[in-house]
Amino acid sequence: MNLSKLTERYDELTDLEKKIVEYIINNPKSIQDLPASEIANILYVSKTSIINLSKKLGFEGYSELRYYVKNYLKGQEKDKKDLTYEGILENINIEVSKTISLQNEDNINKIIDKILSSRVVYIVARGASGPIGSLLSSRLAMMNIRAILIGDPNIIDVLGDSLSPDETIIVLSLSGETERILTIAKTARARGIDVIALTSFTNNSLQRIANYNMFCFADDIETKYNDLISRIGLHTLVQILISYIAMKDKNKE
Repeated sequence: MNLSKLTERYDELTDLEKKIVEYIINNPKSIQDLPASEIANILYVSKTSIINLSKKLGFEGYSELRYYVKNYLKGQEKDKKDLTYEGILENINIEVSKTISLQNEDNINKIIDKILSSRVVYIVARGASGPIGSLLSSRLAMMNIRAILIGDPNIIDVLGDSLSPDETIIVLSLSGETERILTIAKTARARGIDVIALTSFTNNSLQRIANYNMFCFADDIETKYNDLISRIGLHTLVQILISYIAMKDKNKE
């Protein structure tokens, strides 16, 4: 995580507002403990100027801006830990183990039954989640399940018009807020088509739209500013589905 939200509209700011932003960026550790009135005194500006700037930057107020800075500092401390060998392995272990703890066998079986009973399964994944969607698509095809990976944004936009009730969509999105994925999910649900969402265990838009959900643990889901975020949790969900379907096929023999 970085402080990019503070500079996204930098060119639109007044000289006074730029002065406040520059102070915050250069003194983040001080900001987390300072009320707006004290910053105003330091910079010889009004408290109202700081509150109005916070809203102009997209925050509800200065308190939310300060919370944003606190999260940035926490992320920096975590990054220092993550750069050690032990820290890297610990984070991977936590992500996998917490993802596994979120699973329910009945829910997994319902999702698998839906996949197996569908004429076609469309898999929608974009960005860094794309390769995981590709893995799921290829493995389903190897198990004689007609799976089609949709990664091209243009195809995603028109897919909704060609869906039929005997088809299913699996959408992968760590944040659960990817606009085009939400659009196709809404279109599918409006047509009475089932949507299976593989997403993070958060109160995101995607999990509210989908009628089947598998959740993974993710320490960070803000992919807009940091697309190097781990998708091990999503990968774990995909491997669970692949393994369960393979097990069902083997039990039929």
